[in-house]
Amino acid sequence: MTRRHEHPPVRSVRRRALAILLVAATVLACYFAFWHYHLKRFQVVRAGVFYRVAQPSEFGMRYLVRHCGVKTVVSVQLYDFRLRRGLCDLGHSDGGRESQYVSQLGARGVRWPMGDENYWPWLTPWQFEEFFELMDDPAHWPVAVHCQGGRHRTGTLAALFRLEYDRWPVDRALAEMYAFKFGPPVRLQEHNLRTYLPRARPTASEWDALGRHWRDVLACEAPADYDALIRRLRAERRRNGIENRVNRALGDDLDQASPFALPLAERLLDEPGDALAARAGLAAAACLERPDARAADWAAAAALIADFGDPNQQGRLLELLADAELPRVSPERFDSLVAGVTNRFTSNRVPFLRPLLEQEGFHRAAGAQQCRYCDTAVARLSTIINRNLLHVTPAMGLDGWNFARQAARDWFAAQPAEARLSRLQPPAGNNTVRPGDPVPKEDLSKLRR
Repeated sequence: MTRRHEHPPVRSVRRRALAILLVAATVLACYFAFWHYHLKRFQVVRAGVFYRVAQPSEFGMRYLVRHCGVKTVVSVQLYDFRLRRGLCDLGHSDGGRESQYVSQLGARGVRWPMGDENYWPWLTPWQFEEFFELMDDPAHWPVAVHCQGGRHRTGTLAALFRLEYDRWPVDRALAEMYAFKFGPPVRLQEHNLRTYLPRARPTASEWDALGRHWRDVLACEAPADYDALIRRLRAERRRNGIENRVNRALGDDLDQASPFALPLAERLLDEPGDALAARAGLAAAACLERPDARAADWAAAAALIADFGDPNQQGRLLELLADAELPRVSPERFDSLVAGVTNRFTSNRVPFLRPLLEQEGFHRAAGAQQCRYCDTAVARLSTIINRNLLHVTPAMGLDGWNFARQAARDWFAAQPAEARLSRLQPPAGNNTVRPGDPVPKEDLSKLRR
């Protein structure tokens, strides 16, 4: 049988094709290795607004600031690390400290050290409030957030951004967070995300009415959107003191139970001595008793009373939260009240968690329907007092939460003063990083589960 031979030109073409493929694969591998080194786990969460990444090098930081236009770099590491210098520095980091280098690039460095909390990787109550202050103002955008590995602490902030600003369903936000090699879920952190209540936003018809109303009050063009309105009203209140047209108009809206007045008041009031606190408390107390109120109004009413209500109003809210029949008779109302009192991590919310420890019903919101109210009380209390009550449990699943619930009961029994009602106590914190140059390692997390 005659043996067939390949024609020499055919072999040559195949060799050239193979060589081209090898070169292309090498170039591609080098490209991804380069970016993995300088901007590991980089993601554009929302272009021009929010970026996430692991610890960048000097080159990576320059890329963020000069190419992406980043104005604010948020580090959630415990240390002000030195950055890696050069295109390929395999030794110890010998560049400038991140805070100094970011400043040299003309950006603002923000430091929120996270990693020592017993409820890791959730934010501290102080940082939780700072997150909204930062992201509510476009003057800070774009913002880049990073930790060491870009997985846990950074992932928590990115998931919170998705829930609050992109209004993603919680399962979608969690799926994205876990896709960044997050590892096994952290029970307390996931529960806080699943039961997180985004701040209320008006419907299209409500916004149309709000825009016209405040355009007339402010005697200016209607704000472009609800967020712009909030910024305008806050600036007006700061500029003109107690007796100003915003306070007068919003006070009248609260007295008349105007649509969306309570959620708007919740966004604007931020201290117990606010001129509108008393009127907001009265309007909120009336809303609690209305069986036909909207869920957003019930939630805002509960939040306002927890922060600004008088003792009688707060006592009534406690009665509703302790009512064993209300979850059955008016499930949407009860669910909204729980969401309202658990939407912040300030210490004055602690007394309202105590009755929830006895409520074994489940949340109604999509994505949170596997979460019990009593477990939410455990998760919020853990963050406020910086004691992960789930760590004391010898079991997982429902048994684990039940052990933690008993630990919360025991804590209240040992701390009777913590159950006393009070007005808003804004969380205080310290964003000072640790000194020194420890050997960098993947996440300072202790991998708490």
